[in-house]
Amino acid sequence: MNIVQIADKVLDSLNAFLEFVMGVLMVILVGIVFQEVIRRYIFNDPTAWASESCRFLLMWLTFTGASIVTRLSTHLSMGFTIHRFVNKKLSKIIKIFISGVGAIVMIFVTYYSAKITLLAGYRAAPMTGMPMYIPWSALPINGAIMSVYMIAETVKVLFTKSEDINVGNAVEVSA
Repeated sequence: MNIVQIADKVLDSLNAFLEFVMGVLMVILVGIVFQEVIRRYIFNDPTAWASESCRFLLMWLTFTGASIVTRLSTHLSMGFTIHRFVNKKLSKIIKIFISGVGAIVMIFVTYYSAKITLLAGYRAAPMTGMPMYIPWSALPINGAIMSVYMIAETVKVLFTKSEDINVGNAVEVSA
């Protein structure tokens, strides 16, 4: 087993954990919405915190989902076009470029979102009283995970033979 295969197993385990976390967050979100509907329309006693909590959970769900699809390569892509009209060697170069640039962009996004999150400090959310760094930390944490995934993809493609390069599981768009 080489280092790329070991890293793949570790990152797959991380992704499985993220899928579990996302499932738990979704159950919590559905529970909050369900209890809010019951309280609002049956008991005429809505809560003040439910809407804000759901927004924060949706932030975490969005960025965690983005991390998961980054690892699985199930995001929208133009891979079909690239692989159809260029040879395997050029296809490999394009794939390295795309994942490398994606990693660099995510590193910048992670860095600057972490700075903004730190600026939030312990400022409290109006309804829940939760420190704002908790919901805002969704982007830097998941951005760091996406950066690692993209770096791993770049390294994996670098050490893969050109003949073995495939499109992946991407949802392909063709004009």
